[in-house]
Amino acid sequence: MLLTLNEIFEEFADLDRQDQSLYLLELGDELPKFPDDARTDENRVHGCQSQVWLTTDVNGVGDDATFTVNADSDSNIVRGLIAILEASYNGKTAREILAYDIDGVFQRLDLQQHISPQRRNGLRGMVDRILKLTRLHLVQNGDTLNSAENSTPSHSPRAASLQIANTAPLDAIAIRKQFPVLCQLLPSGSRPIFLDSGASAQKPQCVIDKEREVEEQYFANAHRGTYQFGLRIDQEFEGARSKVATFLNAASPNSIVFTPGTTIGINMIAAGWGRKHVQPGDEILTSVMEHHANFVPWQQLAKERGATLRLIPLKANGRLDMDQLDSVLTQRTRIVAITGMSNMLGTINPVRELIRKAHAVGACVAVDGAQSVAHLPTDVIGDDVDFLTFSGHKLYGPTGVGILYGKPERLEEMEPIIFGGHMISEVRVEDSTWSAPPAKFEAGTMPIVQAIALGTAVDWVQKIGIDTIHRHEQMLTELAMQKLAAVRGITIFGPESAYRGGVISFRIDGIHPEDLAAILDQQGVFTRHGHHCTMPLHSHLGVSATTRVSFAAYNTADDITALMAAIEFAMKRLMRL
Repeated sequence: MLLTLNEIFEEFADLDRQDQSLYLLELGDELPKFPDDARTDENRVHGCQSQVWLTTDVNGVGDDATFTVNADSDSNIVRGLIAILEASYNGKTAREILAYDIDGVFQRLDLQQHISPQRRNGLRGMVDRILKLTRLHLVQNGDTLNSAENSTPSHSPRAASLQIANTAPLDAIAIRKQFPVLCQLLPSGSRPIFLDSGASAQKPQCVIDKEREVEEQYFANAHRGTYQFGLRIDQEFEGARSKVATFLNAASPNSIVFTPGTTIGINMIAAGWGRKHVQPGDEILTSVMEHHANFVPWQQLAKERGATLRLIPLKANGRLDMDQLDSVLTQRTRIVAITGMSNMLGTINPVRELIRKAHAVGACVAVDGAQSVAHLPTDVIGDDVDFLTFSGHKLYGPTGVGILYGKPERLEEMEPIIFGGHMISEVRVEDSTWSAPPAKFEAGTMPIVQAIALGTAVDWVQKIGIDTIHRHEQMLTELAMQKLAAVRGITIFGPESAYRGGVISFRIDGIHPEDLAAILDQQGVFTRHGHHCTMPLHSHLGVSATTRVSFAAYNTADDITALMAAIEFAMKRLMRL
Protein backbone atom coordinates (compact mmCIF):
# COMPACT_ATOMS: atom_id res chain seq x y z
CA MET A 1 0.00 0.00 0.00
CA LEU A 2 1.37 3.42 -0.95
CA LEU A 3 2.27 5.79 1.86
CA THR A 4 0.44 9.06 2.39
CA LEU A 5 2.22 12.34 1.76
CA ASN A 6 2.46 13.04 5.50
CA GLU A 7 4.07 9.66 6.04
CA ILE A 8 6.59 10.44 3.31
CA PHE A 9 7.33 13.80 4.95
CA GLU A 10 7.96 12.06 8.29
CA GLU A 11 10.28 9.49 6.72
CA PHE A 12 12.31 12.10 4.83
CA ALA A 13 12.75 14.32 7.88
CA ASP A 14 14.99 11.80 9.68
CA LEU A 15 17.16 10.80 6.69
CA ASP A 16 20.40 12.24 5.39
CA ARG A 17 20.92 12.94 1.70
CA GLN A 18 22.21 9.49 0.75
CA ASP A 19 19.53 7.69 2.77
CA GLN A 20 16.87 9.84 1.13
CA SER A 21 18.03 8.61 -2.28
CA LEU A 22 17.77 5.02 -1.04
CA TYR A 23 14.31 5.77 0.30
CA LEU A 24 13.23 7.00 -3.14
CA LEU A 25 14.32 3.65 -4.52
CA GLU A 26 12.21 1.89 -1.89
CA LEU A 27 9.18 4.02 -2.75
CA GLY A 28 9.67 3.01 -6.37
CA ASP A 29 9.55 -0.67 -5.43
CA GLU A 30 6.08 -0.18 -3.92
CA LEU A 31 4.57 1.58 -6.94
CA PRO A 32 1.51 -0.28 -8.34
CA LYS A 33 1.93 -2.12 -11.62
CA PHE A 34 1.31 0.01 -14.71
CA PRO A 35 -0.69 -1.61 -17.56
CA ASP A 36 1.53 -2.80 -20.40
CA ASP A 37 -0.95 -1.57 -23.01
CA ALA A 38 -0.63 1.98 -21.59
CA ARG A 39 3.11 2.12 -22.38
CA THR A 40 2.47 4.02 -25.59
CA ASP A 41 4.17 7.02 -27.16
CA GLU A 42 0.97 8.98 -26.58
CA ASN A 43 1.37 8.47 -22.82
CA ARG A 44 5.12 9.20 -22.79
CA VAL A 45 6.42 12.11 -20.73
CA HIS A 46 9.36 13.74 -22.47
CA GLY A 47 12.22 15.64 -20.87
CA CYS A 48 13.54 12.88 -18.59
CA GLN A 49 16.63 10.73 -19.07
CA SER A 50 14.54 7.66 -18.26
CA GLN A 51 11.33 6.57 -19.95
CA VAL A 52 8.14 7.70 -18.19
CA TRP A 53 4.50 6.95 -19.02
CA LEU A 54 1.62 8.75 -17.29
CA THR A 55 -2.18 8.64 -17.44
CA THR A 56 -5.00 9.91 -15.23
CA ASP A 57 -8.32 8.33 -14.28
CA VAL A 58 -11.39 10.40 -13.41
CA ASN A 59 -13.59 9.14 -10.60
CA GLY A 60 -17.11 10.56 -10.43
CA VAL A 61 -18.76 13.37 -12.38
CA GLY A 62 -19.09 17.14 -12.22
CA ASP A 63 -17.11 19.43 -9.94
CA ASP A 64 -16.73 16.69 -7.31
CA ALA A 65 -14.94 14.28 -9.69
CA THR A 66 -11.50 13.28 -8.37
CA PHE A 67 -8.36 12.21 -10.19
CA THR A 68 -6.04 9.25 -9.87
CA VAL A 69 -2.56 9.54 -11.37
CA ASN A 70 -1.06 6.36 -12.80
CA ALA A 71 2.56 6.37 -13.97
CA ASP A 72 5.64 4.21 -14.36
CA SER A 73 9.29 4.48 -15.38
CA ASP A 74 12.17 2.21 -16.27
CA SER A 75 14.16 3.99 -13.52
CA ASN A 76 13.34 3.00 -9.96
CA ILE A 77 14.37 6.36 -8.48
CA VAL A 78 11.97 8.06 -10.90
CA ARG A 79 9.32 5.55 -9.76
CA GLY A 80 9.97 6.92 -6.27
CA LEU A 81 9.30 10.44 -7.53
CA ILE A 82 6.11 9.18 -9.18
CA ALA A 83 5.01 7.80 -5.81
CA ILE A 84 5.38 11.31 -4.34
CA LEU A 85 3.32 12.81 -7.17
CA GLU A 86 0.60 10.21 -6.71
CA ALA A 87 0.52 10.82 -2.94
CA SER A 88 0.25 14.57 -3.65
CA TYR A 89 -2.44 14.54 -6.34
CA ASN A 90 -4.58 11.43 -6.01
CA GLY A 91 -8.06 12.01 -4.63
CA LYS A 92 -8.12 15.70 -5.49
CA THR A 93 -10.57 17.42 -7.82
CA ALA A 94 -9.40 19.13 -11.00
CA ARG A 95 -9.51 22.60 -9.48
CA GLU A 96 -7.76 21.39 -6.32
CA ILE A 97 -4.96 19.98 -8.48
CA LEU A 98 -4.56 23.22 -10.43
CA ALA A 99 -4.38 25.23 -7.20
CA TYR A 100 -2.08 22.77 -5.39
CA ASP A 101 1.41 23.97 -4.42
CA ILE A 102 3.43 21.02 -5.72
CA ASP A 103 6.63 23.11 -5.62
CA GLY A 104 6.08 23.45 -1.89
CA VAL A 105 6.13 19.65 -1.63
CA PHE A 106 9.41 19.47 -3.57
CA GLN A 107 10.95 22.16 -1.37
CA ARG A 108 9.84 20.53 1.87
CA LEU A 109 11.34 17.21 0.77
CA ASP A 110 14.45 19.07 -0.44
CA LEU A 111 14.41 17.01 -3.62
CA GLN A 112 16.63 19.53 -5.41
CA GLN A 113 19.65 18.31 -3.44
CA HIS A 114 19.67 14.75 -4.64
CA ILE A 115 18.03 14.44 -8.02
CA SER A 116 19.83 15.58 -11.13
CA PRO A 117 18.55 18.57 -13.15
CA GLN A 118 17.74 16.15 -15.98
CA ARG A 119 15.38 14.37 -13.61
CA ARG A 120 14.10 17.73 -12.42
CA ASN A 121 13.12 18.49 -15.99
CA GLY A 122 11.41 15.09 -16.12
CA LEU A 123 9.68 15.73 -12.80
CA ARG A 124 8.45 19.05 -14.11
CA GLY A 125 7.36 17.28 -17.29
CA MET A 126 5.23 14.88 -15.24
CA VAL A 127 3.67 17.76 -13.32
CA ASP A 128 2.97 19.66 -16.54
CA ARG A 129 1.30 16.58 -18.06
CA ILE A 130 -0.92 16.13 -15.00
CA LEU A 131 -1.94 19.80 -15.16
CA LYS A 132 -2.56 19.54 -18.91
CA LEU A 133 -4.82 16.49 -18.51
CA THR A 134 -6.65 18.23 -15.66
CA ARG A 135 -7.29 21.37 -17.72
CA LEU A 136 -8.42 19.25 -20.66
CA HIS A 137 -10.98 17.52 -18.41
CA LEU A 138 -12.42 20.86 -17.27
CA VAL A 139 -12.62 22.24 -20.82
CA GLN A 140 -14.30 19.09 -22.13
CA ASN A 141 -16.90 19.45 -19.39
CA GLY A 142 -17.67 23.02 -20.43
CA ASP A 143 -15.85 24.75 -17.56
CA THR A 144 -13.96 28.01 -18.08
CA LEU A 145 -10.39 28.29 -16.80
CA ASN A 146 -9.33 31.48 -15.07
CA SER A 147 -5.87 32.99 -15.72
CA ALA A 148 -4.33 31.34 -12.65
CA GLU A 149 -5.62 27.89 -13.65
CA ASN A 150 -4.33 28.38 -17.19
CA SER A 151 -0.72 28.85 -16.07
CA THR A 152 1.79 27.13 -13.86
CA PRO A 153 1.55 28.45 -10.27
CA SER A 154 4.43 30.72 -9.39
CA HIS A 155 5.48 33.06 -6.65
CA SER A 156 7.34 36.30 -6.20
CA PRO A 157 10.51 35.63 -4.17
CA ARG A 158 10.86 39.26 -3.21
CA ALA A 159 7.23 39.58 -2.16
CA ALA A 160 7.59 36.45 -0.04
CA SER A 161 10.52 37.89 1.92
CA LEU A 162 10.16 41.67 1.97
CA GLN A 163 12.96 43.43 3.80
CA ILE A 164 13.08 46.91 5.25
CA ALA A 165 15.25 49.08 2.99
CA ASN A 166 18.65 49.97 4.44
CA THR A 167 18.74 53.75 4.81
CA ALA A 168 22.18 53.93 6.47
CA PRO A 169 24.91 55.63 4.43
CA LEU A 170 27.38 53.37 2.66
CA ASP A 171 30.88 53.08 4.16
CA ALA A 172 32.82 53.08 0.87
CA ILE A 173 36.22 53.01 2.59
CA ALA A 174 35.31 49.80 4.45
CA ILE A 175 33.86 48.35 1.26
CA ARG A 176 37.00 49.16 -0.74
CA LYS A 177 39.04 47.08 1.72
CA GLN A 178 37.09 44.03 0.50
CA PHE A 179 38.58 44.48 -3.01
CA PRO A 180 42.18 43.23 -3.12
CA VAL A 181 42.96 44.91 -6.44
CA LEU A 182 42.05 48.31 -4.99
CA CYS A 183 44.20 47.82 -1.88
CA GLN A 184 47.46 47.39 -3.75
CA LEU A 185 49.88 50.23 -4.42
CA LEU A 186 50.86 51.29 -7.92
CA PRO A 187 54.54 51.74 -8.87
CA SER A 188 54.10 55.44 -8.04
CA GLY A 189 53.24 54.50 -4.47
CA SER A 190 49.62 55.67 -4.74
CA ARG A 191 46.54 53.49 -4.66
CA PRO A 192 44.57 53.02 -7.90
CA ILE A 193 41.61 55.33 -8.49
CA PHE A 194 39.32 53.05 -10.48
CA LEU A 195 36.65 55.01 -12.36
CA ASP A 196 35.73 52.52 -15.08
CA SER A 197 33.18 50.26 -13.40
CA GLY A 198 30.78 50.94 -16.28
CA ALA A 199 33.05 48.71 -18.36
CA SER A 200 33.55 46.11 -15.64
CA ALA A 201 33.39 46.22 -11.86
CA GLN A 202 36.15 44.95 -9.59
CA LYS A 203 35.54 41.78 -7.56
CA PRO A 204 35.25 41.53 -3.77
CA GLN A 205 37.30 38.91 -1.95
CA CYS A 206 34.22 36.75 -1.28
CA VAL A 207 33.61 36.32 -5.03
CA ILE A 208 37.27 35.50 -5.65
CA ASP A 209 37.18 33.00 -2.77
CA LYS A 210 34.01 31.36 -4.07
CA GLU A 211 35.55 30.66 -7.46
CA ARG A 212 38.61 29.15 -5.77
CA GLU A 213 36.42 27.10 -3.39
CA VAL A 214 34.50 25.51 -6.26
CA GLU A 215 37.64 24.72 -8.25
CA GLU A 216 39.52 23.32 -5.24
CA GLN A 217 36.87 21.49 -3.25
CA TYR A 218 34.01 20.04 -5.34
CA PHE A 219 34.23 20.90 -9.01
CA ALA A 220 32.28 18.73 -11.43
CA ASN A 221 30.29 19.30 -14.59
CA ALA A 222 26.79 20.53 -13.85
CA HIS A 223 23.69 18.56 -14.86
CA ARG A 224 25.72 15.42 -15.47
CA GLY A 225 26.42 13.31 -12.40
CA THR A 226 24.59 12.25 -9.23
CA TYR A 227 27.80 11.54 -7.31
CA GLN A 228 28.66 13.79 -4.37
CA PHE A 229 30.58 16.46 -6.29
CA GLY A 230 27.94 16.52 -9.02
CA LEU A 231 25.13 16.95 -6.51
CA ARG A 232 26.99 19.77 -4.74
CA ILE A 233 27.65 21.56 -8.02
CA ASP A 234 24.02 21.20 -9.10
CA GLN A 235 22.84 22.54 -5.76
CA GLU A 236 25.16 25.56 -5.92
CA PHE A 237 24.45 26.21 -9.61
CA GLU A 238 20.67 26.12 -9.21
CA GLY A 239 21.00 28.04 -5.95
CA ALA A 240 22.69 30.85 -7.87
CA ARG A 241 19.80 30.82 -10.34
CA SER A 242 17.35 31.23 -7.44
CA LYS A 243 19.39 34.09 -5.98
CA VAL A 244 19.28 35.95 -9.28
CA ALA A 245 15.52 35.34 -9.55
CA THR A 246 14.99 36.85 -6.10
CA PHE A 247 17.29 39.78 -6.89
CA LEU A 248 15.28 40.63 -10.03
CA ASN A 249 11.95 39.76 -8.35
CA ALA A 250 11.27 37.12 -11.00
CA ALA A 251 8.32 34.84 -10.31
CA SER A 252 10.37 31.68 -10.74
CA PRO A 253 14.01 30.58 -11.18
CA ASN A 254 12.79 28.92 -14.38
CA SER A 255 12.66 32.40 -15.92
CA ILE A 256 16.42 32.82 -15.40
CA VAL A 257 18.71 31.60 -18.21
CA PHE A 258 22.48 31.59 -17.77
CA THR A 259 24.35 33.06 -20.75
CA PRO A 260 27.93 34.18 -21.43
CA GLY A 261 26.84 37.82 -21.04
CA THR A 262 24.54 40.64 -22.11
CA THR A 263 25.65 40.61 -25.74
CA ILE A 264 24.89 36.94 -26.23
CA GLY A 265 21.61 37.29 -24.35
CA ILE A 266 20.38 40.10 -26.62
CA ASN A 267 21.42 38.15 -29.71
CA MET A 268 19.53 35.12 -28.39
CA ILE A 269 16.36 37.22 -28.09
CA ALA A 270 16.80 38.84 -31.50
CA ALA A 271 17.43 35.52 -33.24
CA GLY A 272 15.29 33.20 -31.12
CA TRP A 273 12.25 35.43 -30.63
CA GLY A 274 12.68 38.09 -33.30
CA ARG A 275 13.11 35.80 -36.30
CA LYS A 276 9.95 33.98 -35.32
CA HIS A 277 7.72 36.98 -34.65
CA VAL A 278 9.03 39.92 -36.70
CA GLN A 279 7.58 39.88 -40.21
CA PRO A 280 8.12 42.05 -43.33
CA GLY A 281 6.57 45.46 -42.78
CA ASP A 282 6.81 45.23 -38.99
CA GLU A 283 8.74 47.80 -36.95
CA ILE A 284 11.47 47.50 -34.33
CA LEU A 285 11.80 50.45 -31.97
CA THR A 286 15.01 51.36 -30.16
CA SER A 287 17.04 54.54 -29.49
CA VAL A 288 20.23 56.20 -30.66
CA MET A 289 21.73 55.94 -27.15
CA GLU A 290 21.94 52.13 -27.25
CA HIS A 291 25.17 50.19 -26.82
CA HIS A 292 26.15 48.45 -30.06
CA ALA A 293 25.10 45.16 -28.45
CA ASN A 294 21.52 46.46 -28.21
CA PHE A 295 21.54 48.21 -31.57
CA VAL A 296 23.27 46.04 -34.15
CA PRO A 297 21.30 42.81 -33.47
CA TRP A 298 18.01 44.68 -34.07
CA GLN A 299 19.45 46.52 -37.06
CA GLN A 300 20.46 43.21 -38.61
CA LEU A 301 17.14 41.55 -37.73
CA ALA A 302 15.27 44.41 -39.44
CA LYS A 303 17.37 43.96 -42.59
CA GLU A 304 16.93 40.18 -42.54
CA ARG A 305 13.16 40.23 -41.94
CA GLY A 306 12.26 43.24 -44.09
CA ALA A 307 11.23 45.25 -41.03
CA THR A 308 11.81 48.93 -40.28
CA LEU A 309 14.15 50.08 -37.52
CA ARG A 310 12.79 53.20 -35.84
CA LEU A 311 14.26 55.41 -33.12
CA ILE A 312 12.69 57.12 -30.12
CA PRO A 313 13.70 60.81 -30.45
CA LEU A 314 16.36 62.07 -28.04
CA LYS A 315 16.10 65.46 -26.37
CA ALA A 316 19.05 67.85 -26.17
CA ASN A 317 19.58 66.95 -22.50
CA GLY A 318 20.12 63.27 -23.32
CA ARG A 319 16.71 62.00 -22.21
CA LEU A 320 14.20 60.18 -24.38
CA ASP A 321 11.54 62.50 -25.79
CA MET A 322 8.52 60.69 -24.39
CA ASP A 323 6.22 63.40 -25.79
CA GLN A 324 7.05 62.10 -29.26
CA LEU A 325 6.80 58.40 -28.38
CA ASP A 326 3.37 58.02 -29.96
CA SER A 327 4.79 59.12 -33.31
CA VAL A 328 7.18 56.16 -33.45
CA LEU A 329 5.39 53.51 -31.36
CA THR A 330 2.63 52.12 -33.57
CA GLN A 331 0.43 49.09 -34.10
CA ARG A 332 3.21 47.76 -36.37
CA THR A 333 5.81 47.80 -33.58
CA ARG A 334 6.72 44.22 -32.72
CA ILE A 335 9.52 44.80 -30.24
CA VAL A 336 10.95 47.69 -28.27
CA ALA A 337 14.64 47.30 -27.36
CA ILE A 338 15.80 49.83 -24.79
CA THR A 339 18.60 50.24 -22.28
CA GLY A 340 17.69 50.65 -18.64
CA MET A 341 20.58 53.08 -18.26
CA SER A 342 22.81 54.58 -20.94
CA ASN A 343 26.45 53.52 -20.67
CA MET A 344 27.57 56.85 -22.16
CA LEU A 345 25.03 59.49 -21.12
CA GLY A 346 24.16 57.87 -17.80
CA THR A 347 20.48 58.50 -18.61
CA ILE A 348 18.06 56.40 -16.56
CA ASN A 349 15.20 55.58 -18.92
CA PRO A 350 11.51 55.40 -17.85
CA VAL A 351 11.34 51.65 -18.44
CA ARG A 352 8.03 51.06 -16.69
CA GLU A 353 6.26 53.75 -18.72
CA LEU A 354 7.81 52.50 -21.97
CA ILE A 355 6.68 48.95 -21.24
CA ARG A 356 3.16 50.03 -20.39
CA LYS A 357 2.80 51.95 -23.65
CA ALA A 358 4.49 49.22 -25.71
CA HIS A 359 2.17 46.55 -24.33
CA ALA A 360 -0.81 48.74 -25.18
CA VAL A 361 0.02 48.32 -28.88
CA GLY A 362 0.91 44.65 -28.50
CA ALA A 363 4.69 45.07 -28.63
CA CYS A 364 7.23 43.00 -26.72
CA VAL A 365 9.96 44.81 -24.71
CA ALA A 366 13.59 43.73 -24.28
CA VAL A 367 15.52 45.69 -21.65
CA ASP A 368 19.31 45.92 -21.80
CA GLY A 369 20.10 45.89 -18.10
CA ALA A 370 23.89 45.77 -18.44
CA GLN A 371 24.29 49.16 -16.73
CA SER A 372 21.07 49.42 -14.73
CA VAL A 373 20.95 46.09 -12.86
CA ALA A 374 24.18 46.72 -10.92
CA HIS A 375 23.21 50.27 -9.94
CA LEU A 376 19.41 50.51 -9.70
CA PRO A 377 16.71 48.36 -8.06
CA THR A 378 15.20 46.00 -10.65
CA ASP A 379 11.68 44.57 -10.44
CA VAL A 380 10.74 42.55 -13.51
CA ILE A 381 7.27 41.78 -12.13
CA GLY A 382 6.50 45.35 -11.10
CA ASP A 383 7.76 46.72 -14.42
CA ASP A 384 6.07 43.89 -16.40
CA VAL A 385 9.32 43.20 -18.29
CA ASP A 386 9.19 40.70 -21.17
CA PHE A 387 12.95 40.18 -21.52
CA LEU A 388 15.92 41.53 -19.58
CA THR A 389 19.63 40.82 -19.95
CA PHE A 390 22.72 41.72 -17.93
CA SER A 391 26.32 40.63 -17.35
CA GLY A 392 27.78 39.26 -14.14
CA HIS A 393 31.07 41.16 -14.43
CA LYS A 394 29.32 44.52 -14.06
CA LEU A 395 27.60 43.25 -10.87
CA TYR A 396 30.88 42.57 -9.01
CA GLY A 397 30.84 38.99 -10.34
CA PRO A 398 33.04 37.04 -12.76
CA THR A 399 33.36 37.53 -16.48
CA GLY A 400 31.91 34.94 -18.84
CA VAL A 401 28.48 34.68 -17.25
CA GLY A 402 25.31 36.68 -17.77
CA ILE A 403 21.57 36.42 -17.36
CA LEU A 404 18.65 36.38 -19.75
CA TYR A 405 15.34 36.83 -17.93
CA GLY A 406 12.14 36.11 -19.78
CA LYS A 407 8.49 35.87 -18.86
CA PRO A 408 7.46 32.18 -19.01
CA GLU A 409 5.23 32.78 -22.04
CA ARG A 410 8.00 34.68 -23.84
CA LEU A 411 10.52 31.91 -23.25
CA GLU A 412 7.97 29.43 -24.60
CA GLU A 413 7.58 31.56 -27.74
CA MET A 414 11.34 31.82 -28.20
CA GLU A 415 13.39 29.28 -30.16
CA PRO A 416 16.83 28.11 -29.04
CA ILE A 417 19.69 29.12 -31.30
CA ILE A 418 22.36 26.85 -29.78
CA PHE A 419 21.82 23.11 -29.76
CA GLY A 420 23.48 20.25 -27.92
CA GLY A 421 23.48 18.52 -24.58
CA HIS A 422 21.10 19.28 -21.67
CA MET A 423 18.68 21.38 -23.74
CA ILE A 424 17.31 18.24 -25.38
CA SER A 425 14.06 16.53 -24.46
CA GLU A 426 14.29 13.84 -27.13
CA VAL A 427 16.44 13.27 -30.21
CA ARG A 428 15.25 11.11 -33.08
CA VAL A 429 16.89 10.66 -36.46
CA GLU A 430 14.19 12.70 -38.16
CA ASP A 431 13.57 15.37 -35.52
CA SER A 432 14.32 16.62 -31.99
CA THR A 433 12.38 18.30 -29.20
CA TRP A 434 13.60 20.64 -26.49
CA SER A 435 13.48 20.67 -22.72
CA ALA A 436 11.42 23.30 -20.93
CA PRO A 437 13.08 26.65 -20.10
CA PRO A 438 15.61 27.42 -18.79
CA ALA A 439 17.31 24.19 -19.94
CA LYS A 440 15.97 24.85 -23.46
CA PHE A 441 18.48 27.71 -23.79
CA GLU A 442 21.44 26.21 -21.90
CA ALA A 443 23.07 23.88 -24.39
CA GLY A 444 26.43 22.38 -23.51
CA THR A 445 28.55 23.04 -20.45
CA MET A 446 27.60 26.29 -18.78
CA PRO A 447 30.09 28.70 -17.12
CA ILE A 448 29.60 26.69 -13.94
CA VAL A 449 32.14 28.26 -11.59
CA GLN A 450 31.32 31.76 -12.80
CA ALA A 451 27.56 31.26 -12.38
CA ILE A 452 28.01 30.03 -8.82
CA ALA A 453 30.27 32.98 -8.01
CA LEU A 454 27.69 35.32 -9.55
CA GLY A 455 25.32 34.02 -6.89
CA THR A 456 27.90 35.09 -4.29
CA ALA A 457 28.14 38.53 -5.92
CA VAL A 458 24.36 38.85 -5.71
CA ASP A 459 24.54 37.95 -2.02
CA TRP A 460 27.19 40.63 -1.53
CA VAL A 461 25.09 43.30 -3.26
CA GLN A 462 21.97 42.24 -1.36
CA LYS A 463 23.79 42.49 1.96
CA ILE A 464 24.79 46.10 1.25
CA GLY A 465 21.48 46.89 -0.45
CA ILE A 466 21.09 47.99 -4.06
CA ASP A 467 19.18 51.08 -2.86
CA THR A 468 22.12 51.99 -0.64
CA ILE A 469 24.56 51.55 -3.51
CA HIS A 470 22.36 53.70 -5.76
CA ARG A 471 22.14 56.52 -3.23
CA HIS A 472 25.91 56.45 -2.74
CA GLU A 473 26.57 56.61 -6.47
CA GLN A 474 24.08 59.46 -6.85
CA MET A 475 25.97 61.41 -4.20
CA LEU A 476 29.26 60.84 -6.03
CA THR A 477 27.70 61.75 -9.39
CA GLU A 478 26.29 65.04 -8.08
CA LEU A 479 29.63 65.92 -6.49
CA ALA A 480 31.61 65.04 -9.62
CA MET A 481 29.30 66.99 -11.92
CA GLN A 482 29.61 70.06 -9.69
CA LYS A 483 33.41 69.84 -9.76
CA LEU A 484 33.62 69.07 -13.49
CA ALA A 485 31.27 71.91 -14.42
CA ALA A 486 33.93 74.38 -13.18
CA VAL A 487 36.55 73.07 -15.64
CA ARG A 488 37.22 75.57 -18.44
CA GLY A 489 36.06 74.41 -21.87
CA ILE A 490 34.32 71.25 -20.66
CA THR A 491 31.15 69.79 -22.15
CA ILE A 492 29.28 67.24 -20.03
CA PHE A 493 26.93 65.05 -22.03
CA GLY A 494 23.63 63.78 -20.70
CA PRO A 495 20.96 64.89 -18.25
CA GLU A 496 21.14 66.49 -14.84
CA SER A 497 22.06 64.19 -11.97
CA ALA A 498 18.42 63.54 -10.98
CA TYR A 499 17.94 61.60 -14.23
CA ARG A 500 21.29 59.87 -14.49
CA GLY A 501 23.14 56.99 -12.89
CA GLY A 502 26.79 56.91 -11.90
CA VAL A 503 28.17 57.60 -15.40
CA ILE A 504 29.58 60.90 -16.67
CA SER A 505 31.00 61.41 -20.17
CA PHE A 506 32.66 64.69 -21.07
CA ARG A 507 35.03 66.41 -23.45
CA ILE A 508 37.43 69.33 -22.84
CA ASP A 509 38.08 71.78 -25.65
CA GLY A 510 41.52 71.37 -27.16
CA ILE A 511 42.22 67.98 -25.55
CA HIS A 512 41.57 64.67 -27.24
CA PRO A 513 39.99 62.12 -24.87
CA GLU A 514 42.72 59.57 -25.63
CA ASP A 515 45.44 62.04 -24.63
CA LEU A 516 43.55 62.97 -21.48
CA ALA A 517 43.09 59.31 -20.51
CA ALA A 518 46.82 58.69 -20.96
CA ILE A 519 47.78 61.51 -18.58
CA LEU A 520 45.10 60.49 -16.06
CA ASP A 521 46.52 56.97 -16.13
CA GLN A 522 49.98 58.35 -15.31
CA GLN A 523 48.38 59.93 -12.24
CA GLY A 524 46.83 56.60 -11.20
CA VAL A 525 43.30 57.59 -12.25
CA PHE A 526 41.73 54.98 -14.52
CA THR A 527 39.00 56.21 -16.89
CA ARG A 528 37.70 55.16 -20.29
CA HIS A 529 38.01 57.06 -23.54
CA GLY A 530 36.57 56.51 -27.03
CA HIS A 531 33.06 55.99 -28.35
CA HIS A 532 32.12 53.50 -25.61
CA CYS A 533 30.44 51.19 -28.16
CA THR A 534 27.93 53.95 -28.93
CA MET A 535 29.02 55.24 -32.33
CA PRO A 536 25.50 56.27 -33.46
CA LEU A 537 25.13 58.31 -30.26
CA HIS A 538 28.51 60.01 -30.68
CA SER A 539 27.63 60.84 -34.28
CA HIS A 540 24.31 62.27 -33.06
CA LEU A 541 26.21 64.43 -30.54
CA GLY A 542 28.72 65.53 -33.16
CA VAL A 543 31.83 64.17 -31.42
CA SER A 544 34.13 61.27 -32.24
CA ALA A 545 35.07 60.35 -28.67
CA THR A 546 34.59 61.31 -25.03
CA THR A 547 36.16 60.64 -21.66
CA ARG A 548 34.00 58.62 -19.27
CA VAL A 549 34.09 58.14 -15.52
CA SER A 550 31.77 55.64 -13.87
CA PHE A 551 31.25 54.88 -10.20
CA ALA A 552 30.65 51.83 -8.01
CA ALA A 553 30.14 51.01 -4.34
CA TYR A 554 33.89 51.20 -3.60
CA ASN A 555 34.41 54.76 -4.89
CA THR A 556 34.73 57.69 -2.50
CA ALA A 557 34.67 61.48 -2.54
CA ASP A 558 38.48 61.29 -2.32
CA ASP A 559 38.45 59.57 -5.71
CA ILE A 560 36.73 62.61 -7.20
CA THR A 561 39.31 64.87 -5.58
CA ALA A 562 42.03 62.76 -7.19
CA LEU A 563 40.22 62.91 -10.55
CA MET A 564 40.04 66.70 -10.47
CA ALA A 565 43.70 67.01 -9.51
CA ALA A 566 44.67 64.68 -12.36
CA ILE A 567 42.53 66.66 -14.86
CA GLU A 568 44.20 69.91 -13.72
CA PHE A 569 47.62 68.30 -14.18
CA ALA A 570 46.66 66.98 -17.62
CA MET A 571 45.37 70.36 -18.79
CA LYS A 572 48.63 72.04 -17.78
CA ARG A 573 50.60 69.35 -19.54
CA LEU A 574 48.51 69.06 -22.71
CA MET A 575 47.53 72.70 -23.18
CA ARG A 576 50.81 74.17 -21.92
CA LEU A 577 48.93 76.38 -19.48
